Amino acid sequence: MKKLICALLALSLVLAMTACGGKQTAETTAPAANIEGTMEELLNKVIEQRPVEFAGGVIPIDLTDTSEEGLWAIKSYTGLDDASQLSEAAAFEPMMGSLAFSMVMARTAEGVDARTVAEAMKAGVDPRKWICVEADDVKTAGIGNVVMLIMVSTTGDMTAQSFVDAFQSVAGRTCDFVI
Repeated sequence: MKKLICALLALSLVLAMTACGGKQTAETTAPAANIEGTMEELLNKVIEQRPVEFAGGVIPIDLTDTSEEGLWAIKSYTGLDDASQLSEAAAFEPMMGSLAFSMVMARTAEGVDARTVAEAMKAGVDPRKWICVEADDVKTAGIGNVVMLIMVSTTGDMTAQSFVDAFQSVAGRTCDFVI
C-alpha cells in the first residue's frame, strides 16, 4: 500500500512539474506578432473601424526620396529627420480644409526598436503644421513592428485615443505601448 501511495505521489509531482514547465516556456518564448498588410491597408481598416466626418485620403510616403522636398515630406508626416529606421509608411489626412488631423502608420526596418521610433516621431512632429489650426491631442502607439502616430484637434468624440482603440481592434490585440 505504501508503495502505491509513493508511486501516485511521484507521478502527480512529475505531472505538476511538466505542466508548470510547459506554461512557462510558452509564455517566455512567444514572439511579439507583427501586423500583416501594407500601411495603406491598415490606415483604411482603422478608418473603417473609427470613421471620420471629413473627406480624407491615404497618402503613401516615399521613403526613398532624399530630395529637399522628399525629406520635408518625411519630416512633416512622421516627425523623423530621415527614413532610415522605416521600411514602409503612409498617412491619412483630410483632402481639403483646415483640419488638424493626421494619422501615420509606419513599419520599422528590421532590427529597429519600434518604441524608440515612436518616441522620436512624437518628439519630432509639428502639431501646428497646418494653416491656422493645431492638433492638441498627439499619441504614438505600437504593435509589433508597426507604429501609429495620430494627431487630432479634439472635438466631440474625436480623440487620439479613439483611433488607438481602433488600431488595437484592427490588429486584434492590445498595443505594446502607447505614448
